[in-house]
Amino acid sequence: MAEWDALFDTLLGQLAALAGRVGEAIQAQLPTYRTLGRATLDDEIGFQLERVLRSARGRRAAVSDLELAELTAIGEARAQQGVPVDEMLRAWRIGIEVVVAHARAESARLGIRDAAVLEFVQSTLAWSDVAMVATAGAHRRAELAFGFAEEEQRATFVRGALSGAIPADELGIQAKAYGLDLTRDYVAVRALLSDTTSQRKLEWTLGFHDPASRGLGTVVDGCVVGFLSQPPPREVDAVVGIGPPKPLGLLAESYRLATRALTTIQACGLRGAYDIASFGVRAAVATDADVGDVLRKRYLEPLAEGGSARELIATVRAFLACGMHVERAATRLFVHQNTVRYRLARFEELTGASLRDAEVLFGVWWALRAGHDGCSSPQDEMSNLGAHSVRIGPDPADA
Repeated sequence: MAEWDALFDTLLGQLAALAGRVGEAIQAQLPTYRTLGRATLDDEIGFQLERVLRSARGRRAAVSDLELAELTAIGEARAQQGVPVDEMLRAWRIGIEVVVAHARAESARLGIRDAAVLEFVQSTLAWSDVAMVATAGAHRRAELAFGFAEEEQRATFVRGALSGAIPADELGIQAKAYGLDLTRDYVAVRALLSDTTSQRKLEWTLGFHDPASRGLGTVVDGCVVGFLSQPPPREVDAVVGIGPPKPLGLLAESYRLATRALTTIQACGLRGAYDIASFGVRAAVATDADVGDVLRKRYLEPLAEGGSARELIATVRAFLACGMHVERAATRLFVHQNTVRYRLARFEELTGASLRDAEVLFGVWWALRAGHDGCSSPQDEMSNLGAHSVRIGPDPADA
């Protein structure tokens, strides 16, 4: 027992010097620890060594509630300092190696038996192993908490930028912190999440993790939203609305149009990435059902009175799709030109509207589009307009 106490008394008396040696060894082997202030590091190591030595002296392999709180604070501090958990554990091992080597040297100087030294090593390692587990757990929990906090901060910034809620000076400061270029434009993006597509996968698909396409994103109301320096490809396998390029301070306008584009895409049953310009006035047709209902009642429902609504609608649709050329419309419908003229006249008679009136033409076109239960893609619009035509028999007007 005298040898045991003598060894611990000696080591505790040399605590400051021993902590300095441990700190020097740690910083020599682990670059991440070189960013920590040496004086602060030595103080922390000295505190930890005292706990290790006093616990080992009492042959305790468990940590008390107070020690657990102290070890938790150490783990959290290392996480805040950006020290990876594996390097933190390696630092513990380096410290124990230095202490054990020093204890062996002091034991030889004091004439302490090898058996006592071995018991010291075993006791020190037993408590240190428990302490390292506690510290590592605190470190990992802190990392998760910091990760969630950082993610929430990023999400708050993205939402604020897209809504225009961040003051200009603050927006610039935060944007620089995220490495964003304040001199360039960004496109707002709103993409629909699905049961088969995870947030991470959709972010990769859109380009949020592509170094060539700078931007930030988050999740809002079942959608991945954000902004990118480059728009995603048109053929992307997702449902994506894109806004026009705008500076960071004007992203709210881009996001509003991206949301409008997404609503249009959903109404049309399409997939891919589209901006509002791809649809033009069809965006209004797809999303303003009230206007569509009014125009359908005005221009299409009266046709039922004549008993030939299907043929009349097909003819008017073909007439508009063919640039209001009777001859081309007749070819598309496989009928005589006079049949087309007769049906157009019949349409005007039943509706009381003139197809020579530009406002009427626009209203009729809207009514026809609103009756499609969706809309075609911008690329296929012209071909799809004719797809609803039907081949019909001779009209009485041909006789």
